[in-house]
This record gives sequence, C-alpha cells and structure tokens, in this order.
Amino acid sequence: MRADSWQEFLQGDENAFSELYCLYFNELLAYGLKIGFDKEICKDAIQDVFYKIYTCHTQLTHIRNIESYLLHCLKNRLLDLYNVETKINHINYNEIIVESEDSVVERIIEKETELHLEDKIKHSLNALPPKQRKIIYYHYQLNLSFDEIAILLEMKPDTIRKSIHRAIQKMRETQRLKISFPIFLFSFLQ
Repeated sequence: MRADSWQEFLQGDENAFSELYCLYFNELLAYGLKIGFDKEICKDAIQDVFYKIYTCHTQLTHIRNIESYLLHCLKNRLLDLYNVETKINHINYNEIIVESEDSVVERIIEKETELHLEDKIKHSLNALPPKQRKIIYYHYQLNLSFDEIAILLEMKPDTIRKSIHRAIQKMRETQRLKISFPIFLFSFLQ
C-alpha cells in the first residue's frame, strides 16, 4: 500500500480511492464492532463514510491524517444511525441539573489540570516511535486486545504486550509523571 494514496485520491485518482478503502476497511470494522455496533450496521456506516469522502473529496484537501479522520467520521455516522434507530431526538428538560457556582469553578480547575496533563501525555506520546504510538492507539483508543492488534500488525501478541509496556515506561520517564497512564490515555488519544 502506497503512503501517498490519500493525496493521489484528492488529485482525482480513483485507484487510490480503492486502495484507501481496502487499507482501512478492516480497521474501521474492528473499531465499529469494539464500540458495540452490529457488523452489518458497521459495514453500512463504512460505506456511507467512503461514499461521502468520494463525493466531497474536493472539500477535504485540508485533511492530513486520513486514518484519524476516517475513525472520527465512522464514529459520528454510527452515532447518527443509532440516534435515528432509537429516535432519540428530544431533550428531557426535567433531567437537566442546574449547577452551583462552586461546581462550575471546580470543573474549570479540573479542566485546566486535565489540559496540562494532556499536554504532557501528548508530548510523551510524540516521543515514541510511530509503531509504538500506533499500538498504544489501537489498545487504548480502539480498545483492541493484544491478539487483535497482533493480527492487524502481523506481529505476536507477546511482542504487542511488551511494546505497550515499554512505551508506557518510556512515557513515564519522558515526563516523570506519577500517574497511571492507561487510565488517562483513553481520553487523551481522541
């Protein structure tokens, strides 16, 4: 698979579009299944995402990370399908809780702390080699098991486990953080 397929597709190469579809279909399907959707619904949503990309490609020239963009689009499409299916289109105003000023201030402080921590984690993630970053992403963002990641990357599950362990150690050393990375990684990898 060529690394420049996305740029070639943006320039009108339909073969590059087919390559993109083949490259990302299994990853997108695995992601959809992991977040709890039916296989057929996932396939339909993937088709919808690629149809939208195909028809609107002239408006997508600003997209540089196609993998991240596809995962984001799929998640949104699956949620749209879920909302339509369950007809969740109204707001129950009786369930809205009015927050006190103190809780708002506490939330602002928590958010600032999270942003600071997020910056540190992003910095330490960027210090990792690309393959380790991808393994961390698969495990904590897509919630894939060691075996599933091993299949996707054509590696052994023990190698995946060791790579994750080493990556987390390196991230801790990079930032000298006293946190448990796995707890925080999921929210900051989005």
